[in-house]
Amino acid sequence: MKKKITVALAAIGIVAMGAGGARYLKNDTAAAVVQPSAPIVTELARSETFTVRRTDLRFTVPLAGTLRPVDQTTLKSEVAAKVSEVLAQEGQPVKKGDVLVRLDTEDLTSWLNERVANLESAKAQLALAEKNRSMKLSLQQKGYAAQASVDEVESAYRTSQANVRAMQAQVDLARKALENAVVRAPMDGFVSERAVSPGDKVPVDGKLAVLIDLSRLEIEAPVPTNEIALVAVGQMAAFRVPGLEGREFTGRVERINPTTKSGSRSIPVYIQVENGDKVLRGGMFASGDIVVREIRNVVAVPPEAVRGDQSQRYVLKLDGDRVARQPVEVAKDATATLVAVASGLSEGDTIVSAPSIVLEPGTPVRIGSR
Repeated sequence: MKKKITVALAAIGIVAMGAGGARYLKNDTAAAVVQPSAPIVTELARSETFTVRRTDLRFTVPLAGTLRPVDQTTLKSEVAAKVSEVLAQEGQPVKKGDVLVRLDTEDLTSWLNERVANLESAKAQLALAEKNRSMKLSLQQKGYAAQASVDEVESAYRTSQANVRAMQAQVDLARKALENAVVRAPMDGFVSERAVSPGDKVPVDGKLAVLIDLSRLEIEAPVPTNEIALVAVGQMAAFRVPGLEGREFTGRVERINPTTKSGSRSIPVYIQVENGDKVLRGGMFASGDIVVREIRNVVAVPPEAVRGDQSQRYVLKLDGDRVARQPVEVAKDATATLVAVASGLSEGDTIVSAPSIVLEPGTPVRIGSR
């Protein structure tokens, strides 16, 4: 009997424990359902966002061409002579008036002396003709000389005058030739080519040297005919030169050719470049852009950051730690990298710039360090 009572009590205890466990499990499940889950935060890389700023928009036409000196001269001999001395070497800087080449003056001096002697002879003949003329005129006034004899001495006098003038011209020419035997630089610049050496014989108009001025250069850049209407004289250009990395140079549109270049559908545009430090050289290749229009101080964002269609444009703007859909009015002015925003954004706003990222408004976000 005692054994039966013990078994009954044990069974009652097991039932009680089961009931208590059931209550515990029920309460624990309810707690799990009530507890809210943590929101999922989307992390954005800094490269996937853009801080709105004010900037200048530049609309450009690409340029590419070769630099060449604006002022360049080929020095040629004005007399036929032998080269006695060459004082300029290729690459040497020279000043206006510096002696570059000396020609042999022996023959030129002899020629000058001969012309001077001829001039003196002509002057002596003129003096005699003038004396005869004066005598005949005096006799004519007294009635002792016929008109024919007077005319004869008058003609001889005028002929002598003409001979003196002719001989004087030859003397001047010989003296000028002697002066031209010393060839001087007509401007400041650099010797780019030396065409003669001492002992060479050069004819009249023979090439002696080439002198260039590097202070002003010019780029001849072909512009396609479908873009030439955008280019105008006075517009600025920015360009770079291989080998001078890290430097950007500027120039100005000086002239526009009225016709297309032969064999192409492009029109040459000439861009003048000031080269005060002489770092640019003739023959260097230049590439860059002509600034055909510029809009200053506008709010601008990357074009890929603007979403929606023509009827409703918007950007994903970071509002605190969440994303908001911000309507914007996009202006017509746009470059390849920036588009102007007329309204809807302010300087300093942060927006999502990566077009592949799609986020619903209110999504929690944070910007990572990468």
